[in-house]
Amino acid sequence: MSSETTVVNRANGGAETHRVRGLVNLVAGIVIVAAVVFAVTAGAGAIWHKVTATTPAPGAATSAVVPASTSNAVQVKLEINPPPLGGVKGPDGLVHDAFVPGTFTMTVGKTYDVTIYNYDSQSHSWMSPDLNVSAVAPAGSPSSPSITHFTIKPTKAGTIQWFCALPCDKWAMATNGFMRGFVIVKA
Repeated sequence: MSSETTVVNRANGGAETHRVRGLVNLVAGIVIVAAVVFAVTAGAGAIWHKVTATTPAPGAATSAVVPASTSNAVQVKLEINPPPLGGVKGPDGLVHDAFVPGTFTMTVGKTYDVTIYNYDSQSHSWMSPDLNVSAVAPAGSPSSPSITHFTIKPTKAGTIQWFCALPCDKWAMATNGFMRGFVIVKA
């Protein structure tokens, strides 16, 4: 099979030879890598941890209904970029992406129903390998946040890091209390 293609230049009638096979293979490789990266980052939460996400229908009330717990689980509410600022003001005076609250406390052995309200126009994730959680919160809006719901039952005491793994505000992703923080688990 030839790796060259001859193209006729209509302007001067001359023939030019170009190598296109290598370029086609390169583009195909990039597309495959991009698809794998997307599948891993976007689908990780659904594969690694049972997570359900719902988005209110257009025109629905902004206080969306979250499925009630069937147990005596403790409710935890996390908000991403809540109104009115659409984020949290940092020490630099700028408003940055943030989960609110960034740090909270749990107790070993108790079950927690965590609900994330995402008011941002892009998806974010809440990941904590030590808590076995990998949740993706789809994009929402200030008037109609997406809602993501998952359960955590800590098994050991300690200060456990969580973080957003989906690229967003670089400063916030590197700063505790914004797109990363801690769960303080007490015995």
